[in-house]
This record gives sequence, structure tokens and C-alpha cells, in this order.
Amino acid sequence: MISKSILPKPTVRSFLILMFVVLSVQCDKKEDKMAPDNWLEHNYAGTLVVRYVSEYPEWDVSTTMDVVIDKELGAVTISQGTLSYSGETIIDEDGKIIRSGSWSLYPTGYLTNPDDPYVYIDGGVVIENDEQKIYAKDNSGVWHLVSTVKYDAVPNADLAFNLDDAVLDGATIQAGGPPSFTSWTLYLTVGLD
Repeated sequence: MISKSILPKPTVRSFLILMFVVLSVQCDKKEDKMAPDNWLEHNYAGTLVVRYVSEYPEWDVSTTMDVVIDKELGAVTISQGTLSYSGETIIDEDGKIIRSGSWSLYPTGYLTNPDDPYVYIDGGVVIENDEQKIYAKDNSGVWHLVSTVKYDAVPNADLAFNLDDAVLDGATIQAGGPPSFTSWTLYLTVGLD
């Protein structure tokens, strides 16, 4: 048999029940806040176009990578790409310059501020075999390699695109100027979801 002195009094019992209910409601609210709302109203899909132009030696090349933005988490997924370039410039009848190389592109991205969203992309450029070779003709008219210059400077590829601009007309960021420049253009369309 249970002694009456161990049982809580009705007011204490009511208080304990009330506290249990309040804490249960608070825990439910915290669990609701743990489940994220969608970052965006829609998913987005499109492309990231990288263009590399040089006047000396001359080339104009580009590559296109697929882009997907998930509305739930704001995750930005971008496919990998390769950009190869080569050009030759004749200096005079006895000299010429040839430059060639390639970029491997491993872009990553993320989205910020769903109220005024920007898509931030790191181009992930890796320079491969970028060399400039200078040739001269000897007295017999045969070309000989005079010197080789290796290039390994990575272009600025820290990019911030306004999401609305990318959807309307495409958003472009250009780096550099004559004799060479790089442009990055993000084109997006709203997903049908």
C-alpha cells in the first residue's frame, strides 16, 4: 500500500502536468524549425559558359557546363568541363610564336540569401600544359625552337551572379582585357516543378 505522504498534492500534480505539456509543445516547435523551408520557390537549370579570347596568339574558344539549383536546399551542382586553346602568330618571316594549353574546370557553387539570391561559383580552374614556344628560321629556312615559356597563372574565377539576371538574359562576368580576356556567363531557366 502506498503512503499518502508520497503522492503529490493536487496543485503540484497539476503544475507537473502543465510543465510536461509546455515542454512537449516547445520540443515540437524546435523539431519544426529543424526541418528547412525551401530556399527558393522553384528549381533552376541552365548552363555556365566559359569563353577565353586571346589576340596574341589568336584564339577564341569556349566550353559549356550544366548547372542545376535545388529549391529545397539551395544546392548548386555544376558539371565539369575542359577548355583547350592553341594559336600561332608570325612575328616576321624568320620568327613565330605558338602557344597552346588547356584548362580543366571543376566548378563548385553555393547560393546565398534567398530573399536576394546570388549564385557564388568558384571556377576550379586547373591549368594544364600551357606553353608558349618561340621559333626562328635558320639560314636554310628550317624552324628551330628558341625558347619555351610555361604559364601557370590561374585566371580569377571567384564569381557572383545575381539569380534574377541569370534567368532574364544571362549574367556575365568578364576578367582581363586586351590582349586576352575570360568571360563567364550563367544562363538559367525556372524549373517546371
